[in-house]
Amino acid sequence: MRDLGRSLCKRVAAALCLLLLMVSGTVAAQDRLNGTYLGLDDAQGLSVQLQDNGRSVTGRVSAPDGSGQAISGDIEGGSAFSKLIFRGQHGIARFTPKGLGLSMIWSPTDQNGNRTGGADVVFAFRRQSLELPAQPAGFVPAPPPGTRRFEPGSFLRSYEFWEPNAVAEIYDVIDEQYRAIIRLFPAVQTDLIWKLCQSTSVPSELGEALRGEGVTCAQVDNKIKASQATGGFNRFKRRVHTEKADALLAVECARGIHNAPVCVDAARRTQRAATALETVATVIKGI
Repeated sequence: MRDLGRSLCKRVAAALCLLLLMVSGTVAAQDRLNGTYLGLDDAQGLSVQLQDNGRSVTGRVSAPDGSGQAISGDIEGGSAFSKLIFRGQHGIARFTPKGLGLSMIWSPTDQNGNRTGGADVVFAFRRQSLELPAQPAGFVPAPPPGTRRFEPGSFLRSYEFWEPNAVAEIYDVIDEQYRAIIRLFPAVQTDLIWKLCQSTSVPSELGEALRGEGVTCAQVDNKIKASQATGGFNRFKRRVHTEKADALLAVECARGIHNAPVCVDAARRTQRAATALETVATVIKGI
């Protein structure tokens, strides 16, 4: 899926890339195409409603004026396929779960369902119930492989929007004193572990982090995936962003960036986080 994600990011606007990078990883059997999805970028105004029974899918794609078409097809390899007329032309639509939503790739065919060789159309949709965060101020793209030094504040601002392998590589090169500060904020640590667990190159710090938090990658991944079907995921991400602001301030104070009054307040908040005795295990239990 990561190779597919990189390919799609070259062909479509930023919204689909955000879906792919925030929650990248292999599409698992439990990723179902149930619910209502709202169009992003070029698909603004479109909506898709799907019901997935594990073998086939039914539903409807609708335009803003209420017009639409029925969706009915089979599921193969984690994607649903359905005949769909688009802009007056016959074609096949492929719906694939993409973490926070789905992608729809429409391929033109003749009336018999044979590919015509025309250009595919790629649309991105998000789950209606999920909030899509904006890129934060101070965001920086993931550095190239082999980077040996990276500013910890930039990492905190940006990791959520990087591919897991980039997160794993840079997390390993951040100085331990800053990783220790980040670990004091349990929701941020949970979000980071979730990302690290999706990496194909297991970071050297991941095993220690999991042992210290009393969880496994499967427990974290399954719980956060399940929360995407409820309001739990939105609540979790809001908490991550609140804690991330405190963690960022604490890291910057440790680097001597802010003046004393600011850092005294930051120290109080960090102390409260340190004495709360909350762990990743308790965070995912409460999602």
